[in-house]
Amino acid sequence: MKIIVVALIIGLSTTVSFAQEDSAEQLVASKQQADMTYRQLMEILGEASYMIHEGIIRENKQMVRQGADIILHHPAPNHKPWTIMDAADQEGFKQSLLTFDKVLDQHASRAAEETAKKNWIEASHAMSELNVSCISCHAAWKDKATR
Repeated sequence: MKIIVVALIIGLSTTVSFAQEDSAEQLVASKQQADMTYRQLMEILGEASYMIHEGIIRENKQMVRQGADIILHHPAPNHKPWTIMDAADQEGFKQSLLTFDKVLDQHASRAAEETAKKNWIEASHAMSELNVSCISCHAAWKDKATR
């Protein structure tokens, strides 16, 4: 299982391009800070993912759009997210944050775009990719989080 997750992460990181000067610090600084932990942020993003899923099932464009907007415009937690990891894992986690932030945005945007065109099957495919991305990151890091 871990080999599959690592392969997915490598595949995702090679398909997403971002400027070399981007850093996890810049990513976090670019977002409005909210009074919540990283765990609470992930819970909200999970609910947004569910909202997209439910909206596709019900063919409710507004529901999909709202879920996508939550993902696309989410705030930063009240602490540096990488501090939930041991020092040895923080640089790798920072890279995952950079990669997965862009990947999640890509799939959420695509789901909303396809929904707007009433391409429900394509929206569902984008939703599936969003789920795979969420689960891949979670599987890679959940056992390493120290808080």
